[in-house]
Amino acid sequence: MQIQYAKRTQTFILEELSRLTGEFKKIKTREVWEYPENARNHPLSIDLDLCTKQGFLSIYDTTITEIGFGVYLKRFLQEPMEERNLHSDSLEIQNILKKNPSYAYHLLRKFLVPDAETNEKFSLPQVNAEDSFWKKRRFLKGFYPIWGFLSPVYIVLGLSFDLPLIPLLLLLNGILFVSYRRESLKQWKEIKALSSGASRFQKTFVYLAKERKTTEQMIGRISSLGDSSELLISPLPHLILNLLCLWDLWKIKSLENWKLKFGNLWNELQIQIIKTDSFLPFANFGFLFPESNFAHLSPSGSLSAESLVHPLLPKSSRVFNPLTKMEPGDLMIVTGSNMSGKTTYLRSIAMSLLLAGSGAPILGKKFEYPEFQIHTLIRSQDSMEDGVSFFYSEVRRLSAIIQNAESSKKIPILFLDEILKGTNSKERFIATREILSVLREKRAIVFLTTHDLKLAEIPWAKRFHFTELEKDGQMDFDYQIRDGVSGSTNALKILKKEGIPIRNEEE
Repeated sequence: MQIQYAKRTQTFILEELSRLTGEFKKIKTREVWEYPENARNHPLSIDLDLCTKQGFLSIYDTTITEIGFGVYLKRFLQEPMEERNLHSDSLEIQNILKKNPSYAYHLLRKFLVPDAETNEKFSLPQVNAEDSFWKKRRFLKGFYPIWGFLSPVYIVLGLSFDLPLIPLLLLLNGILFVSYRRESLKQWKEIKALSSGASRFQKTFVYLAKERKTTEQMIGRISSLGDSSELLISPLPHLILNLLCLWDLWKIKSLENWKLKFGNLWNELQIQIIKTDSFLPFANFGFLFPESNFAHLSPSGSLSAESLVHPLLPKSSRVFNPLTKMEPGDLMIVTGSNMSGKTTYLRSIAMSLLLAGSGAPILGKKFEYPEFQIHTLIRSQDSMEDGVSFFYSEVRRLSAIIQNAESSKKIPILFLDEILKGTNSKERFIATREILSVLREKRAIVFLTTHDLKLAEIPWAKRFHFTELEKDGQMDFDYQIRDGVSGSTNALKILKKEGIPIRNEEE
């Protein structure tokens, strides 16, 4: 047992080290199809590669409860939370990391070291206070203790002294058992679910509890009740016990007593465990990267940063870039040659926003952001099934974003990468210019990457660029953002490097 515990602890520590060093391929992550459909098909997931095997949600997912995993996804994707009691204060992670930076690490060990497969999620049910079983059987509730006690006594005496009516007694008990059998199975299912949750999260319950002795009693009693459910595997002994003493009713009454005594405590701790489980990935992110900093809400609604970088870039590859102050209605156009870092820069800002909106720290300094609603259009998808082209897919997404911006009280922040590629350059320029004008009227903050230098002439745009450098006759990139419009291109160089001849380069 100790050897297994040591192996699981070692696996946990090695995964933490892989997150720290950026060796993400060493971490066992979820497949895309293992995510809920609404999460993997979410525009942010598609555009920012969040649900891929090497995506952020996969790499930093440490959740172990089914509900906690769902809350974690919603929290990062900025989706509304239906379960109000699971909503966490955005300052919660900040307070944890300031008071006790290693709290997340130690608590993760309580969650993850128990025997489980990586990425396995467990149910932790809430106690249902409604007592529908006894509501339908009020007479039976008062009658069964007497009858359930006298039945086995009479049967024992009857067998000893050859008393009559034993078959009739067993028949009556059998009829009673059949009458409540279907409902009692539901009660047993609840007992097994609660017992399994108590066993799985025993250390976590005790770790988070204020009254540890009472919590240990709560876990001990429901676990003992859960042990009784093993008899359901053997139908014959289970039937005999109910024929003798109405055994299910005694256990259902024990469950009711347990709920009356411990139900509120269980539900309080269950909510606390799930909430903690859902924000631990973000707290752990802050623990792994102490150089990270918390963002601040901007009272003026602006967006800016002294420096920021994409959280999935390994330390050795990180290039921090500033974000100039963007006010509602501002447009930033980023130009530059291929592979120079334009799209990565947009994704760095978007990921920093999602981290900040989740209450997590970001890799950067002095990040200020407004109450925002984020939209991305980086990777358009066509659909053969629906007969939708790339161009029409983009148009529909843009239309939905504009309509959404009209009804939102938050500042819309858009990340657009080479939009409207599926039409000719003249119409693309006119359409893009008009879309950007509408978004400006909606007070949206817009980031746009483009190779079309004519777009950079839009008068209200803030212009920045990335470029390549020549080093020993080879292309080199420093991934640093610069003011102004890019004056270089590298498409032909890339073609020639890959062996594709360019015969009339002067044209």
